Amino acid sequence: MKNRIQFYMVILIYAIALFIMGYCVDRSDFFVQFGLYILCFGASLLIYFYSVNWEVSLKMGLICAFLLRLILIISEPVLSDDFFRFVFDGQLIRNGINPYLYFPHDSLSLLSDEVSVYWQNLLEGMNSHEYFSVYPPFHQLFFYIAALGGENLLANILILRFLILVFEGFTFYLVYSLLSLLGLKISKLWLYAFNPLVILELTGNLHFEGIVLTGLLAALYFYHKNQTKSSGISWAWAVGVKLSPLMILPLWIRAWKGKSLIWFLGVSIFVIGVSLMPLIFETGYLNFWKSFRLYQSSFEFNASIYYIFRWISGFWLDYNPIQTLGPILNLLAFITIIMLVFKRKIQKTTELAEAIVWIFLVYLLFQTTVHPWYLIPAFGLSLLTKNKVLLAWSGAIFLSYAAYRNDLVEENAILLFIQYGIVFGMIIWTFLKRFTVDY
Repeated sequence: MKNRIQFYMVILIYAIALFIMGYCVDRSDFFVQFGLYILCFGASLLIYFYSVNWEVSLKMGLICAFLLRLILIISEPVLSDDFFRFVFDGQLIRNGINPYLYFPHDSLSLLSDEVSVYWQNLLEGMNSHEYFSVYPPFHQLFFYIAALGGENLLANILILRFLILVFEGFTFYLVYSLLSLLGLKISKLWLYAFNPLVILELTGNLHFEGIVLTGLLAALYFYHKNQTKSSGISWAWAVGVKLSPLMILPLWIRAWKGKSLIWFLGVSIFVIGVSLMPLIFETGYLNFWKSFRLYQSSFEFNASIYYIFRWISGFWLDYNPIQTLGPILNLLAFITIIMLVFKRKIQKTTELAEAIVWIFLVYLLFQTTVHPWYLIPAFGLSLLTKNKVLLAWSGAIFLSYAAYRNDLVEENAILLFIQYGIVFGMIIWTFLKRFTVDY
């Protein structure tokens, strides 16, 4: 009983810190937020390391993990304003307006002569006024469901949170099942269930990378079970929510053989094609691609290799280097990924999971923009491997929020160096250890 009390005390401290982050502190108060985040991250590690001594059962751990998420249930996202665009797009669809055909300002004129305060708040809150929507149609389905709550922002947020929590439940089940099937320690589940990055970015900030992770985990689960069609549908699901999982297609081609590969490709291509069909209306696909490319060639945030290249290229590229360096880095990432794919054996589920994690790592390190929530799919999959890089990065990446201390986004070079020093240090350590040490 004494050991249980220690566990509950850690959960209580975690809950208080989470409440303060969600309701009492703005993101401009970075050092307060960061101190609370590190407290939560440390608590999650304590729960993992001492779960056996504290007699944390599966049921008890999952209940506590969900209760922590419910603390943020009625909070408005503090660290990210992306949810304004989510709700805005959903409301456009609900009103019969295609979000791929109009800029936000232009779409308002199609609603009525007099725009309500609700719509004005959505428009003023979003950070993407001059872009067509860059979210795939399947992603938009969730926005539409949230819009069914009417012109009430809290209701919209609650619906999005409920959907995300449902998929968190599926993720818990899949992580537990895969850990059991692969003979790994079940306590690894707590590294995901109590990780503050996961709680804050999914339940708190309403990002959908957790739903992408659900699809990828399901694809691996069905791969392990040799259920080709179900694996293909699951991977297509992940692609339908975010297009980034397309980059692991070469791995699937290596992993499946013969007729299984044909079935996998056939099913997944069909599902992806159906999910993208709404883009074919009028100029939707062109506008989607235009905004996607504009995003890729205009935004830079929390990058690593790109910032090094930008500094070096500054000696001869004196204007908008991202337009030149962005495509070059994407090409280098693609070449590196192909080399990774063909140098690795894919005979076991753990080998496939490990390869996917490294591909995501390469992708993230070559990107011009790396928001904290981008890590979640790779981090969740890394629990099935001996790779600790994503775990360490999930603790360090919160340093990127220091850029929002002022109204103008301004990154701190020292904090960037600390963050990526930890990441690259862990990558070097991982190679030196040659994956011989488990969590």
